[in-house]
Amino acid sequence: MNAILDIIVPVFGTVAVGWLIGRSKLLSPEGLRGLTNVTFYALFPALLFRSMSKVRLEALSLDVLFVFFGAGLLLYFGAMAIGRAMGMRLGEGTVFALSAVFSNGVGIGIPFISYAFGEAGLVPLLMIISMNSLILLTLSSFLIEVGQQGGADGSLLRKLGGAVVTMLKHPVIPSIFAGLFWGELTHLIPGLGTPVVIDRILQALATAAPPCGLIMAGASLAHVGLKAHWQTASVATALKLVLMPLLVWTSGRYLFTLDPLWLTVATLNAAMPAGANVYLVAQLYRTGVGLATNAVVISTGASVLTLSAVLLLLGVQTR
Repeated sequence: MNAILDIIVPVFGTVAVGWLIGRSKLLSPEGLRGLTNVTFYALFPALLFRSMSKVRLEALSLDVLFVFFGAGLLLYFGAMAIGRAMGMRLGEGTVFALSAVFSNGVGIGIPFISYAFGEAGLVPLLMIISMNSLILLTLSSFLIEVGQQGGADGSLLRKLGGAVVTMLKHPVIPSIFAGLFWGELTHLIPGLGTPVVIDRILQALATAAPPCGLIMAGASLAHVGLKAHWQTASVATALKLVLMPLLVWTSGRYLFTLDPLWLTVATLNAAMPAGANVYLVAQLYRTGVGLATNAVVISTGASVLTLSAVLLLLGVQTR
């Protein structure tokens, strides 16, 4: 119960503050875009760089990636089969599947895990985040392109390559790898390190990242709102918040026997609501927009209960 009070209430209380700000006249759609850009291009990169610069490569384990994405891809293609059985075309079925597996690991996940476990918990989370968009968004873009073009010619491969480049240019991924590189470099060269004044700037930006990310998430929900097709989105939400964490925990517990902390972080990330990139992809390709929007909104609201349940079932104790 302490974990719920110490983690759930601060996280989703801040999201609620963001929602109220979004519903008021304090934050226009243009202002929200500005807040989003500041958060993603300045605050989160500082947090990710600073956290990963303290990690040694030998401390990383690829097992967490096999666990998370093995379970995620299994559910992804299972959800596509469900979507097809429900009469969805390839594009809409892909959005449905993405809604069932793509977690809000940055805006909500990073604050949630940092509040619960500190920088030790961020290491496995950032490993997952570094591959999440690259794998799931690129795959989804490819499948939607196939559905819209019927598998035609070389333009499909060009767009797929463009999607990969776009994911790599996202500020989150370079920040993670830059932090790892700097950490290894300072470890190999005695006396080399981040200047104190620079580190203080990074620390100030990193401290602002979690609350700003949560406010951004709440304000985004206020500006998006619910749309039609909420029943289908509710099915995707059930897959996302219940089946996804169950698959990750089961494979991490019995197939790969992950470190307990890493298993807990992977399971909690799997239990996060659907990320905003789901409806961004839907809007980009103009397919399944209502489904994606509702999946993000409904899963975010429902995750207050499901994440509380996961914390209790995993026996998480606050620091």
